[in-house]
Parts: sequence; structure tokens; C-alpha cells
Amino acid sequence: MSKRIAKRVLLIGWDAADWKVINPLMDQGLMPTLENIVNRGVIGNLATLDPPLSPMLWTSISTGKLADKHGILGFVEPDPDHQAIRPSLITSRKVKAVWNIFSQSGLKSNVVGWWPSHPAEPINGAVVSNFYQKTNDYYGQPWPLAPNAIFPKELEEKLADLRVHSAEITAAHLLPFVPQAQKEYIESFQKLYSAISRVLAHAASIHNAATYLERNTEWDFMGVYHDAIDHFCHAFMKFHPPQRK
Repeated sequence: MSKRIAKRVLLIGWDAADWKVINPLMDQGLMPTLENIVNRGVIGNLATLDPPLSPMLWTSISTGKLADKHGILGFVEPDPDHQAIRPSLITSRKVKAVWNIFSQSGLKSNVVGWWPSHPAEPINGAVVSNFYQKTNDYYGQPWPLAPNAIFPKELEEKLADLRVHSAEITAAHLLPFVPQAQKEYIESFQKLYSAISRVLAHAASIHNAATYLERNTEWDFMGVYHDAIDHFCHAFMKFHPPQRK
């Protein structure tokens, strides 16, 4: 364990994180933890690829290959069994991801929420797929994990208990993001607050799974993907000044 701790690498992916938004927030003292990390490290701008489709881009990050080589071409793909479309699955990836290469070298990896990573592939370590945090519509009803969302299977029961349902998000959880999130506002803008609750519940579920694996398993590499910023941007960037016509 001591050797692994000395050489471990943690990769956290924040989809849609933009220094143009982050730097002003740090300057205002609103992101002290991230500012502390930045002040003790190095920051830089990342180039992207076209088209900027998240499943394609994050697979390029994990494989070092362009889409024509790695095989993940967008958000959806043909379903060969039902003559329809389905979410892009990891089974369509044609090349090794970095955690596959590490596994072949005897190194342990944890992968949480990477897009796409379902069904969870067998590696030397643990995988929590991007289907893990998906909820049903009604709180209090059975909420089984998506089949093959976790590898190895002995982690399923524990990690299933760590998921957060959007109905568990309260006004207190919303306040850091929407200071006026009092009862009357929530009732008036139910659709918007439901969207925020869903995004926060998904983020909390991924965080819970990642921190559990970080603390309770041996690992050399860990990759964690968060899409909350991306979802917030799609839903609410139109309210961020300056307004564009």
C-alpha cells in the first residue's frame, strides 16, 4: 500500500469547466479550495476536438486516440438487436483505455462515471459505469442498479447504497447554487429546481462512489468524471451575463 500511495495518480474530469468562468470566481474568493490547488500547481488551457461531443472527447482523453480510431462517435449509436438507437456503450470502443494498459502492467485502477463506461468492463481494479447514478422517477420505490453498472460485482450492494436520489436534495443543498432558493421560489420555478436537484444528486452519487473507492481500495490510478458543470451550463448559462441576442 505504501508504494502505491507514493505513486498514485488521480485524474478528475470536469466536463465544461472553463477558466473564463472559474478565474473570476476564484478572484472573488468563492472557490478557495480550487484556488489553493491552483496556487500550488500549474494551470493551462486545453485544446478540444471537433465535433465537441462529450463521449467522443472523453474517450479520446482516456485512449489518446481520435474518434475514427477509438470508435465512440457521439452520444448514441445503432442498437443491433432492436433496429433503434441506444446510448453509446463502452463495447463500441475499439482500442485500450489507459486503465486497460495499466491492468496489463499489474497496476490497479478505479474508474468512476467515465463517459461512456457502460457496461462496466473487467479490469484490475473497479469500474463504476456512467449508468450508475441514473434514478427512477419516484422516490421510495425500488431503485435497482442498471445491470452491469459495477465491476466487480461484490461492490454492487455497497455502492448502490451510496447513490443519492434527486428527491433527497433539499433547499439547504440548493442554497450554495441558488441563494434565493426559498420555498416560494422553488414552487414558482419547479421545473428549474428539479433540474438542479437531478444534477446535484447525480454529482453526489459519483462523489460518494469515488470517495468510497479512494479510501477503501488499493489503487495506482483513479479516473473520475463529473458532468454537473456541463448540465448546469446547458440549462442556465443563458441567465449568465452578458446576455447575448
